[in-house]
Amino acid sequence: MALKSQLCKGTIDIAVNSRFNLTFPLNSSEGENVRLKEKKVLGLTIGSHSLVHFYEGVLPPLFPLLLAEFTTDYFHLGVIVSIFSYAFGFGSLPAGLLADKIGSRKLISIYLFGAGLLAVLVWPANTLWFYGTVMGLVGLFCAIYHPAANTLLSLAMTDKGNAFGLHGVAGSLGVALTPILSAWSGTLLGWRTPHVIFGLMGILLGLYSLVIPEYRPPRNDSADKIDGVKLSHNQVTKILVFFAASIFTGLTYKGIMTFLPAFMGEQVRLSFLPSDPVALGGTVATIALLVGAAGQFASGRMVDRIRPEKLYLIAILISTASVFAIATSANLALIAATIVYAFFYFSIQPVQNFLITTYLPPHRRGFGFGLHFFLSFGVGATAAPVCGYLADTLGLASVFWAMGISFIISAVLSWMLLVQSSRDTA
Repeated sequence: MALKSQLCKGTIDIAVNSRFNLTFPLNSSEGENVRLKEKKVLGLTIGSHSLVHFYEGVLPPLFPLLLAEFTTDYFHLGVIVSIFSYAFGFGSLPAGLLADKIGSRKLISIYLFGAGLLAVLVWPANTLWFYGTVMGLVGLFCAIYHPAANTLLSLAMTDKGNAFGLHGVAGSLGVALTPILSAWSGTLLGWRTPHVIFGLMGILLGLYSLVIPEYRPPRNDSADKIDGVKLSHNQVTKILVFFAASIFTGLTYKGIMTFLPAFMGEQVRLSFLPSDPVALGGTVATIALLVGAAGQFASGRMVDRIRPEKLYLIAILISTASVFAIATSANLALIAATIVYAFFYFSIQPVQNFLITTYLPPHRRGFGFGLHFFLSFGVGATAAPVCGYLADTLGLASVFWAMGISFIISAVLSWMLLVQSSRDTA
C-alpha cells in the first residue's frame, strides 16, 4: 500500500547503492508518455551533439587547403582554431548558469539557430581575419550546447548513465565523421562547402527543437549541500581535483584533434587509401575515431555498475600510452595506436558527466557542466596555437609528445580522485 501511495504521488526514490540516490519520474503530462518524452529529448541531443562537433572539427581537415588559400602557416591556423575554442569554452560557464535559470531546451534552440546561420556566413569569407571572426562567433553559440544538453539529460532521463553514454556516442560519431566529410566535400567543392552544409543542418534541427518540452531543476536553497547532506572536506577536494583534471584532458583533446588529420596525411602511405593528403588525412582519422563511439557506449553502460573514478583512471592511463605510440608510429601502426586512443579517450566523457551529477546537486548541475566545459574547451584551447608553434618548429610528431605529457598530469589527478573516493567509501 505504501508503494502504491508513492506511485500516485509520482516519484519513487531508489537507493542504487550507498553513494547514489536517483529519483525516477513516473507521472505523464496530459496523457503524454514519459518514455516518449525521453525519446524526443534523446533524439534532439543526439543530433545536436553530433552537429556541435561538426562545427568544432570542420577546420583541421582543411588545413592544407587553407594554407594555400590564405598563404599562412600552422601557427596562424592554430590561432583560428583557438579563437573558436576559446569562445566555445569560455561561453560554457555563463551558458551553464543560464541553463539553471531559463531552461536548457531553450538554450539548445538558440545554439542551433545561431551557429547554423553563422556557419552559412562563411561562404563569402575571403580573408583570414573575416573567417576567424565568423568561426569565433560560431564557437560562442556552440558554447551553449554542452552545459544545456547535459543539464537537460540529467533532469529528463531516468537511466542517466546509459543516456550519457548514447549522447557520447553521438558526439564521438560527430568527431569521427567530421574529418572525412569536411575533407572530401572541401576537396571536391571548395573549403567553404562543409561549413555551409553543417550550417543548414543546424537550422533544420533548430526547427525540430521547438517541439521539445522544457525541464526545470527542483529548487534547493542549500548551495553547499547534496540531498540535504553538508559537503565534507573530502568531497570538496574531489570536486577541485576533478575540475583540475578537466583542464589537462581538455588540452590533450584540442591538441590531438587539431593536428591528427594533418599528421595522418603526412605519416600514412598505403596503396588502398587516397593519395591526396587532405582526403587521406580525413579518411584515416575518421576510420580510427569511429571506434570512439564504441568507447562512449561501453563506458556509459559500465558507469552505473563500476566505480566511475576507477573507470576514469584506467581510461586515462591507456590513453596516455597510446598517444606516445602515435608519436612514434606510421602507416598501420599509427592507425592502430589512434584506434586505441580513440576508444579509451572518448570513453572518459560519459564518466565525467556522470561524476558531475553525483558531485553536485540538481540545481547546480548547469553551473557544474558549464565550468567543466569552460575548463576543457576554453582553457584547453590554449593547446591549438602552442601545438601549432611546435608543429612549425619541431614537426607534427612533437605535438603528440607534448600531449602525452599533459596526459601524464591527467593520470596523476585522476589517481588522486580515486584515492579521495576510496576515503569516502571507507
